[in-house]
Amino acid sequence: MSPGQEGFLLPMSMLVALLLMLSSLLLLTLALQSRLQAAVQRQRRQAEDELMSAAQVLAGRLQRQCPDLLVLPHSAWPDAHPCPGIEAGEGYRLVAYAPGGGSQQANPDQGSGELVLELTGRDPAPRAAFAVHWIAEPPQLVGIEERGLRGADS
Repeated sequence: MSPGQEGFLLPMSMLVALLLMLSSLLLLTLALQSRLQAAVQRQRRQAEDELMSAAQVLAGRLQRQCPDLLVLPHSAWPDAHPCPGIEAGEGYRLVAYAPGGGSQQANPDQGSGELVLELTGRDPAPRAAFAVHWIAEPPQLVGIEERGLRGADS
């Protein structure tokens, strides 16, 4: 070895070790981030499933107990027809319901409305909107369509 090359291997090996350590930390960070994103997506899907189940339960209760409420806005429900247990169930509450009138086919015997439900016992409480489709005479529910999750202020 020439006198200018002495002490060259130790700094070079430390630099390579540092680069390997930094690349390992980067890979670890990426793995943890992808796990976190997967967990968030899993929680979102679970909330969507629970809200869809709640919408189906509420729709079933409306259909069996008070089908005439389908054509009235949520604010008019207590005055029009007292129906105990309709607005809340185990794990959810009804935030709003607004009938939208006739459907796209312009058939006066058919209508739709927007139903907004919220899961209870969570912070923040997930909310979702659903379109409900019904026929007017006699009032009968014919379908539920998911519109997706919403923020707590929607």
